[in-house]
Amino acid sequence: MSLRLEQRREFSRVMIYGSPLIAVVLTLLSGMVMFSILGVNAFDAIYTFFISPISDLSGWAELFVKATPLVLIAIGLSFGFRANVWNIGAEGQLTIGA
Repeated sequence: MSLRLEQRREFSRVMIYGSPLIAVVLTLLSGMVMFSILGVNAFDAIYTFFISPISDLSGWAELFVKATPLVLIAIGLSFGFRANVWNIGAEGQLTIGA
Protein backbone atom coordinates (compact mmCIF):
# COMPACT_ATOMS: atom_id res chain seq x y z
CA MET A 1 0.00 0.00 0.00
CA SER A 2 1.56 3.28 -1.09
CA LEU A 3 0.49 6.82 -0.54
CA ARG A 4 0.37 9.08 -3.56
CA LEU A 5 0.29 12.85 -3.16
CA GLU A 6 -1.18 15.05 -5.85
CA GLN A 7 -0.84 18.79 -6.06
CA ARG A 8 -4.10 20.71 -6.13
CA ARG A 9 -4.75 22.97 -9.06
CA GLU A 10 -6.69 25.47 -6.96
CA PHE A 11 -7.30 25.94 -3.27
CA SER A 12 -10.87 26.02 -2.06
CA ARG A 13 -12.35 29.23 -0.71
CA VAL A 14 -12.73 27.57 2.66
CA MET A 15 -8.97 27.00 2.83
CA ILE A 16 -8.11 30.48 1.52
CA TYR A 17 -10.19 32.27 4.15
CA GLY A 18 -10.36 29.60 6.82
CA SER A 19 -6.67 28.90 7.39
CA PRO A 20 -5.72 32.48 8.43
CA LEU A 21 -8.81 32.63 10.63
CA ILE A 22 -7.90 29.32 12.27
CA ALA A 23 -4.33 30.59 12.79
CA VAL A 24 -5.56 33.75 14.55
CA VAL A 25 -7.98 31.83 16.75
CA LEU A 26 -5.35 29.25 17.74
CA THR A 27 -2.85 32.04 18.48
CA LEU A 28 -5.32 33.84 20.73
CA LEU A 29 -6.27 30.61 22.49
CA SER A 30 -2.67 29.59 23.10
CA GLY A 31 -1.89 33.08 24.41
CA MET A 32 -4.87 32.93 26.74
CA VAL A 33 -3.71 29.54 28.04
CA MET A 34 -0.22 30.94 28.68
CA PHE A 35 -1.61 33.97 30.53
CA SER A 36 -3.87 31.71 32.59
CA ILE A 37 -0.89 29.54 33.54
CA LEU A 38 0.92 32.69 34.68
CA GLY A 39 -2.06 33.64 36.85
CA VAL A 40 -3.14 36.64 34.79
CA ASN A 41 -6.72 37.19 33.66
CA ALA A 42 -6.54 36.15 30.01
CA PHE A 43 -9.30 38.47 28.79
CA ASP A 44 -7.70 41.49 30.47
CA ALA A 45 -4.38 40.61 28.83
CA ILE A 46 -5.96 40.29 25.37
CA TYR A 47 -7.74 43.63 25.92
CA THR A 48 -4.48 45.26 27.01
CA PHE A 49 -2.57 43.98 23.98
CA PHE A 50 -5.12 44.53 21.21
CA ILE A 51 -7.92 46.93 22.22
CA SER A 52 -6.34 49.37 24.65
CA PRO A 53 -3.63 50.72 22.28
CA ILE A 54 -6.21 51.84 19.70
CA SER A 55 -8.95 53.01 22.07
CA ASP A 56 -7.82 56.65 22.21
CA LEU A 57 -5.91 59.19 20.14
CA SER A 58 -2.69 59.02 22.14
CA GLY A 59 -2.66 55.25 21.64
CA TRP A 60 -2.84 55.72 17.87
CA ALA A 61 0.00 58.26 18.02
CA GLU A 62 2.16 55.85 20.01
CA LEU A 63 1.33 53.07 17.56
CA PHE A 64 2.50 55.20 14.62
CA VAL A 65 5.68 56.21 16.48
CA LYS A 66 6.58 52.57 17.03
CA ALA A 67 5.51 51.42 13.54
CA THR A 68 7.41 54.05 11.54
CA PRO A 69 10.89 52.49 11.91
CA LEU A 70 9.47 49.07 11.04
CA VAL A 71 7.87 50.44 7.87
CA LEU A 72 11.12 52.16 6.87
CA ILE A 73 13.04 48.92 7.44
CA ALA A 74 10.52 47.00 5.33
CA ILE A 75 10.81 49.49 2.48
CA GLY A 76 14.62 49.38 2.60
CA LEU A 77 14.65 45.58 2.65
CA SER A 78 12.22 45.39 -0.25
CA PHE A 79 14.54 47.53 -2.39
CA GLY A 80 17.50 45.33 -1.49
CA PHE A 81 15.65 42.10 -2.18
CA ARG A 82 14.24 43.44 -5.44
CA ALA A 83 17.72 44.49 -6.61
CA ASN A 84 19.06 41.08 -5.57
CA VAL A 85 21.92 42.59 -3.56
CA TRP A 86 23.50 41.51 -0.30
CA ASN A 87 22.06 43.17 2.77
CA ILE A 88 23.14 43.55 6.38
CA GLY A 89 19.78 42.63 7.85
CA ALA A 90 16.96 44.76 9.09
CA GLU A 91 18.71 45.96 12.25
CA GLY A 92 21.85 46.81 10.32
CA GLN A 93 19.95 48.76 7.72
CA LEU A 94 18.15 50.72 10.42
CA THR A 95 21.44 51.47 12.20
CA ILE A 96 23.34 52.47 9.06
CA GLY A 97 20.36 54.34 7.62
CA ALA A 98 20.17 52.44 4.36
